[in-house]
Amino acid sequence: MKKHIRILVIFLISIASFGQNIDDFKKDFKKVTETEFSESELNEMFRTYSNLLIPHSDITQLTASLKNERIVQYPLTEFKETDDYKNNIQTLLNSENPYKRLLSYLVIAGAGDKNYEKELLEKLKTEKTKGNLIWSGMALMYLQTNHTTPLFDFLIENENFGDSHMIPMYFQLNKDSLQNTAYNRINSTNLKAKVLSAQLLSKTGKNEKTEKLLLDAVRNWDYNIKGYAIFSVKELEMGNLKETFIPLLDSTKTRPIALEALANSPTKEDVDYLKRLANSEKVVSKDILNGFLESKNPESVKYWLELVSSREIPEKYYFNTLRKPLLFSDELLNDVQTTLKTTKHLTIQKTLIKVLEGREDSASEEILLNYMDNEDSSVRYWTVDALKNSKSKIVIEKLIELLKKPGKRVSPITHILINNKIDTLQNVYTDIYNTYESSEWKGTAIEYLSKFPKEEHKGIFKDVIYNEDSGFSMNQNASIGLANLNDKSSIDRIIEISEKEREGSDGNCQAYLRALSKIKGDKAKKYILTFENSESEYISEFVKEIIAEW
Repeated sequence: MKKHIRILVIFLISIASFGQNIDDFKKDFKKVTETEFSESELNEMFRTYSNLLIPHSDITQLTASLKNERIVQYPLTEFKETDDYKNNIQTLLNSENPYKRLLSYLVIAGAGDKNYEKELLEKLKTEKTKGNLIWSGMALMYLQTNHTTPLFDFLIENENFGDSHMIPMYFQLNKDSLQNTAYNRINSTNLKAKVLSAQLLSKTGKNEKTEKLLLDAVRNWDYNIKGYAIFSVKELEMGNLKETFIPLLDSTKTRPIALEALANSPTKEDVDYLKRLANSEKVVSKDILNGFLESKNPESVKYWLELVSSREIPEKYYFNTLRKPLLFSDELLNDVQTTLKTTKHLTIQKTLIKVLEGREDSASEEILLNYMDNEDSSVRYWTVDALKNSKSKIVIEKLIELLKKPGKRVSPITHILINNKIDTLQNVYTDIYNTYESSEWKGTAIEYLSKFPKEEHKGIFKDVIYNEDSGFSMNQNASIGLANLNDKSSIDRIIEISEKEREGSDGNCQAYLRALSKIKGDKAKKYILTFENSESEYISEFVKEIIAEW
C-alpha cells in the first residue's frame, strides 16, 4: 500500500490505455464487489478509467484535451442511481480491503455523491493507510465540501508543502468557509498552519479583519515565515504600509517581497517612498526594479519602464514577460514603445521587444524594423521571434534582406518565410547548409528546403538521412523533402529510421508515415499499416486517414 501515494505517477507513466466506456466500468465495478480485489487490479482501473475515477487530475484533463475528449465534472452521476452503486458503495467504503476502500472514495467523488461527506470526514480520522487517507481527502475536495477546517488540519499533516498537489484544489473551495478556517488557524503554534492560513487569506478577499490579522503577522511572526504574510498583503493590494514595512527592508528574507507589497499598494505615500529609494541609488537595485515590475498597479509598472530607460541598472539584470499582463496592455503600449526607443540596455531590449508580438500599429512596426538592425544578435533573434505571425510585406522584405547577410541573419527568420510561402530562397539556404557547422543553421536550412525542394536537393536530403549523427528533426524534414520530390529510392531508409524512432514511441514516427504516404507504393503502404492498431490513438487515427485517401 505504500505505493498508493505514488499511484498518480504510475498512472501518468502508463496512460496509454484510455478506454473510458461507462458500460465496461459498470461490469468491472460489479466484479470488484465479488472478488478479493488486489493492488494491481486497482492500478489497472486507474489506467483504464482515469476520466471516470480521477477527472480532477490535471494530467487527465490535459490528455483528454489532446484527444478531443470532454471531461465531465462528475462523470459517474448516472451510475450513482444504479442498484450496483446503491447496494455496494457502503460495503466498499467500510471494507477491510484497503484497495476496495480507496476505489470507493474515487467512485463517490466521480459520482458527486455528497451524501457520503460525513463518512469521508470520519475517514480523515480513522484511515490508517496513507494512500487511502490522501484519496479520501481528495474526494472531499472534489465534492467541494464546506468542511474546510478538518481538511485544513488534514493538509497540515499530510501535504508536502514543497511539492503541493492538494492545496490548489483546496483553494477552490467555498471562500467564506476558507476565510473562517484561516481566521481560526492563523494564530496556531504550528508554523505550517500559520503559513497556510496566510496563503488562504490572499485568496478570500480583503476586509478589516483580514488586514488586521495579516499586519499582525507581518509585525510579529518569525522572519523565516514572515514573507508568507507579506505576500498576502501584496496580493490583496493593502495600503498604508510604509511605517510597518520600512524595518522589513533591512532583512534579505523579507526585502524583495516587502518592496513588491509597497509597489502594489494603492496608497500614494507607500509608492512614493519606494520611488525615493530608487532615486537614492546610483544603480537601481534588482529588488527595487522587480518591486515595480511585479506590481498590479499600472503606475508602478510605468515607473519601472521609466527606470529601465533612463537609469543605470545592474549589468546582469534579468526579467521575463510571463504573467505580466500590464506590459501587454493597450494602457501601457505608449510607455513600452517609449522605453524600447530610448533604453540603452540590451537585457531590456531583447526581452521587452517580445511585448510587441502581434502588434500591427505603425509605431510598433517601426520599432520592430529598427530592432532588426540591432548590432546584438540576441536582440535581433527575439525581435524576429516576436514577428513570427507577421504577414506584413515590409517585414518580409526586411527579413529576406537580413537572411542574405551572414552577419545579420537569425534562425527564426525561416519559420516566417515558410509561413508566408516565400519559395524563392533555395540558393541562400543551400549555401547556409554547405557553409555553416552549427546544427541550428543546418537544421533550419533543411527545414526550408524540405518545404520548397528542387531536384538538386535530393543529394542533400540523402546525406542527412544516411548520416547516423543526424538529429530527430533533421531526419524528419529531410524525409519530407524526399517525399515532396517523390523519391521512391528512399523508402527503405525512411522505414529504417522510423523503426529506430519507433523504439521510443509510435508517436515519433508520424513525419515518416506522412512522407511514405506521399511517396506511395506497396512497400510504403504495408509499413504504414503496421501502425493501424497502434497503442497511440493519435497515430492509429492518422493511419486511418492516410489509408482512406490512398
